Amino acid sequence: MARIGITGAIGSGKSFVGRLLCDRGYEVLDADASVHDMYRDNQELREKIANKFGRACLFPWGINRVRLANIVFADATMRDELESIVYPYLTKEVRNFFKAQAVGTESAKTKVIFGGEEVEGAWSDRWKKNAKNSKPCFVEAALFSRTPEIVAMLDEIWIVTAPEDVREQRLLHRGLSLEDARRRIENQRGECDESKFVGKTVRVLENSGDKSALEKRLNEILAAL
Repeated sequence: MARIGITGAIGSGKSFVGRLLCDRGYEVLDADASVHDMYRDNQELREKIANKFGRACLFPWGINRVRLANIVFADATMRDELESIVYPYLTKEVRNFFKAQAVGTESAKTKVIFGGEEVEGAWSDRWKKNAKNSKPCFVEAALFSRTPEIVAMLDEIWIVTAPEDVREQRLLHRGLSLEDARRRIENQRGECDESKFVGKTVRVLENSGDKSALEKRLNEILAAL
């Protein structure tokens, strides 16, 4: 079972690639969505964030994304602080995802963690069924280069790319201001370069806007696995 990471700078379209894989029947763990679930459900993590960044950064349903983003994008040391708090929890989620995927017997008991809580049953049962097919499984995340523990689990890294002006326009269409879009692009500059993943098989998917070309490239890669 190949373990593959999908990454790309903001606005590149890595989540779109993740959705295409889901449509093809592959298991994809959305790391960003998992983190937001933990922001809502993991009380230990919420307490750590409140202690470091203030309780005004918390909502009952998660975090105040605007407030927290303004803090971490304005100060790289604060970004590092947030990552040092969150990434150990995310690493555990990814490890449990791969562990569940690798289960090959109906009788095996597997606990997996979602939103910071251990669960058994429906998720692990579904993953066990898939694991028998030995299909590759995927983790989609923005910045693997900052999580070496997760990179160490991966067999391959797929990098989704797009020209910077295209990514900027995509962010504007999401509702970001031009200043905020450019700040976020600059904050991630170089983080998804192939040079960050020495020793890993790296594949690049260009996503400048031609959906058919992207799907053709994706199908070619899947056929080669």
